[in-house]
Amino acid sequence: MPSTSLKMLFVDDDPVTCSVMRRNCDKAGYDCEVFQSPVELLSAFENNGADFIVTDLRMPELNGFELLSRIREIDPDVPVVVMTGYSSVENAVEAMKLGATDFIKKPFDFEELRIIVQRTLDSRKLRTENQLLKKRLGQERNRFGMIGDTPVMRELFNRIEKVAEVSCNIIIMGESGTGKELVAKALHDYSPRKDAPFVVIDCGALTETLLESELFGHEKGAFTGATQRKTGLMEQASGGTLFLDEISNISDAMQMKLMRAIEDQKITRVGSTVPIPIDLRIIAASNRNLEKMVQDGEFRHDFYHRLNVVSIHLPPLRERREDIPALIEHFVEMFAKRYERNIQGFDNVSMRRLYDADWPGNIRELKNTIERCVILADGPILKWPDQTTTSDDGSSADFMSFPSDSFPSLDQLEQEYINHVLRHADGKKTRAAQILGIDKTTLWRKLRRYEEERG
Repeated sequence: MPSTSLKMLFVDDDPVTCSVMRRNCDKAGYDCEVFQSPVELLSAFENNGADFIVTDLRMPELNGFELLSRIREIDPDVPVVVMTGYSSVENAVEAMKLGATDFIKKPFDFEELRIIVQRTLDSRKLRTENQLLKKRLGQERNRFGMIGDTPVMRELFNRIEKVAEVSCNIIIMGESGTGKELVAKALHDYSPRKDAPFVVIDCGALTETLLESELFGHEKGAFTGATQRKTGLMEQASGGTLFLDEISNISDAMQMKLMRAIEDQKITRVGSTVPIPIDLRIIAASNRNLEKMVQDGEFRHDFYHRLNVVSIHLPPLRERREDIPALIEHFVEMFAKRYERNIQGFDNVSMRRLYDADWPGNIRELKNTIERCVILADGPILKWPDQTTTSDDGSSADFMSFPSDSFPSLDQLEQEYINHVLRHADGKKTRAAQILGIDKTTLWRKLRRYEEERG
């Protein structure tokens, strides 16, 4: 803070000291009000504030200790320097305990006071800048529930901020496990629709008939098993946001029906002819390249362009490795708290391996890996990777080992790795899919294909 903008209050019951202080402050460029009464200083501070206060300790009405306590009730942070004319270290220590910033012995050299003032203001400025920096870094690293401070993540955060307030349809593209639903939720939470429903449906997990019923609803008796009327998700989400995950998996016919509903902002329940008005923002997501699917004739171009008012691409973890340490720290803290474990973190070798890994399942795979490490930890220091599994004879074997003169195909390696994860998950496919960073439907489809190939 420049001296010319410094507003100082000074109190001493000695009029000569006050007069000398005023002259010195005028020369230094300080805006200084001097008082012989601590009560008057306190009133001026309550009404107008100050950047700096200098007070004597021995005064009538209020002594310096009482004045300091009253000042701290009004403002815990304003710098206060106390003057003592009795060379008492005990007085100075007591004043510091009550919140004095510094002390100076009387009679004092004004240059000494000026140095204390500048040092105090420099210290406060540095502390304030550090607090602001920590706050800014914290916001940048953990915005919208996502952690990242790499250029690609900062660009993503800026894009979310720009489009969240605009009620347009959006396509989010990125590999499995990159956090597409988190982005969709952020777009909803920071939009004018934030108080309305945010409804999610996985388009890849349902058959076409079930998907139509889930989206549009149905009337009682519309088909076998329809024993009562069902309100569809598009109707439930009206006023808010509908998140269509894995949109690339829906059929051409369903794309047509959805496109018409989005264009007209109306739906018709299965088994009914009565249109129902809706007000929706559509956010769609895919782990496939929809533009290429359109070029290849695998996805309707009109439906794609209806959805793709704005597109957001999520980078895979391997393209933002600098964020991995912060993600690891976050997940370790989260799972240590969840499972009540005293965990300090990973050893240096494990951290290097975690940083260098490819993470095909991206953040979901990293998260599940760290959760597993925390659960299986033998002590406060975590180790990774556990690259071994138990063979049929009970011995430990590397699941990636193969003869030096034999090179399996990528498909064979994938099968071996999926089998390895299934063994680790005790055959539980839902858990295995989480570790692999893929959805259950994808895992079941791969396992079924492996069975057909072996058959």
